[in-house]
Amino acid sequence: MPKDRFFLLDAGASRSTPTPVPLPPGTTLKAGPGDTEGRFSLLEEQWDVGTGTPAQVPNAMRPLGFDTFLYVREGDLGLDIGDQTHHLTGGMCALVPRGLPHALRNLGGADSAPHALQLSAPGVPGQSDADGGADVDAYANAIADAADGGAARRFFVLRPGEARPGRIPVPPAFSIKARTADTAGLFSFLEVTVAQPIPRHTHHVADEGIYVLDGALNIDFDGDEHIARPGQFVLLPRGVPHAIRPGSTPPPRVLQISSPGGWECVVETLIEHRTEVSRGGRLDPAALNRYTRQYHVTYEEDLADGQGIPG
Repeated sequence: MPKDRFFLLDAGASRSTPTPVPLPPGTTLKAGPGDTEGRFSLLEEQWDVGTGTPAQVPNAMRPLGFDTFLYVREGDLGLDIGDQTHHLTGGMCALVPRGLPHALRNLGGADSAPHALQLSAPGVPGQSDADGGADVDAYANAIADAADGGAARRFFVLRPGEARPGRIPVPPAFSIKARTADTAGLFSFLEVTVAQPIPRHTHHVADEGIYVLDGALNIDFDGDEHIARPGQFVLLPRGVPHAIRPGSTPPPRVLQISSPGGWECVVETLIEHRTEVSRGGRLDPAALNRYTRQYHVTYEEDLADGQGIPG
């Protein structure tokens, strides 16, 4: 059952699912391929203060056949690609496409403790999309693209507050860090301030992962209430209705993963048509569905409860 894959992981905790090699000290597994049916894996890495040496993840956990997305929470992290070092600090992120060798190191010295999240996709190469896993054609195409130099072209770094360009401008509360087009369809990655409730809806294809950076997030999953706080990660599997709303003031700031990608398209569509789908501060679920069904997301039309579109 899809709902059985739901979990809310405490800050600092690690999933017990197997990994190719033991995780080094300071590294925890937020979601493994067994959790996501092969879509993605998510690691949280923290360097030890006083050593000056990063808790490096072995090469087996940074395979060249995966896209890697890095989000730095704090510290000074060096991303070495070829003879160039990219200096990443808190709030910065980078997409390292499959086929592009790279290494990470601490640039802050012995008193620095870099802290970063690393997403790898797909979680298991070749997972068929017949059971909702990663898109095997997109994976094969991206491998071929890497072979002819495409990997270097897909690499990018974003500074704090920067976002990937999209079809239309969106409010800063929805900062799109990696678009579906950037990742051959495997995932999208957003930094979101959840300022208003998002009413109950269902993702029929994509799994959704949420990592809380600041504040508290209230989650209604399949009718059960949960609260996620800083450092906690929640996996919302496809096919099960859920709703989220702010549980703190200021409102929570979160990292939002959609795999396969596409959530940024929903955001852009709702912003573009917000005067139609939200009237007088009240949502019209039927109007929402006219625009979101094409992205395999539906809102429950019997729950017109006056909640507004976030943003």
